[in-house]
Amino acid sequence: MFDALLRMQLGPIIERLAEMETELEDLHRRADSFCRIGVCQEVDAASNTCKVSHGELLTPAIRFFNPSAGAQSESRIPSVGEQCLLLNHGGGEGGGQSVALFGLNGGQFPPVSTQASLTRRLYQDGTESGYDDASHVLHWKNGPAAFTGSRETLELSIGPARLAMTPEAIELQLGAVGLRLDASGVHLSGPLVDHQGRVISTA
Repeated sequence: MFDALLRMQLGPIIERLAEMETELEDLHRRADSFCRIGVCQEVDAASNTCKVSHGELLTPAIRFFNPSAGAQSESRIPSVGEQCLLLNHGGGEGGGQSVALFGLNGGQFPPVSTQASLTRRLYQDGTESGYDDASHVLHWKNGPAAFTGSRETLELSIGPARLAMTPEAIELQLGAVGLRLDASGVHLSGPLVDHQGRVISTA
């Protein structure tokens, strides 16, 4: 009789404990899928969505973060093979309520700068830009065209053509032909100088 009474009193408590155990298991499962490392498998630039694999699973088309998305907006389309942080904001297991935060370097896409003072951007076609806040040097390069600027010097070049500026002088050079402006005057270099088609000086 005492055992039956005890079971009757403890029955609801045991049932509630079983329910809590199930709820805790569900919470653990949701927590495990909340934040994962993934790899981009497909990209649809038109819809700004991608598909990401994590483990043996593949998300449906989901949104990805951009550097900014307001009145001032910037787009950056991720690459297939790029690593990301997969954030499951909805807590479901299908991946449909996830977003991808890209920018994790990996073996396929190593860091383009390993210098603390250098912020550098490298584009797919080889174009690059960067700024070194220790030396105060800004640089940009696109094939044969390049620009370097610091607090003391500006230099622009494309192939054999070069323009350099300092507070003291301006130099323009094309192969063996050059022009220099400084406080002492105008200085020309090259095989000849003409004015309106008339040669007025030769080397």
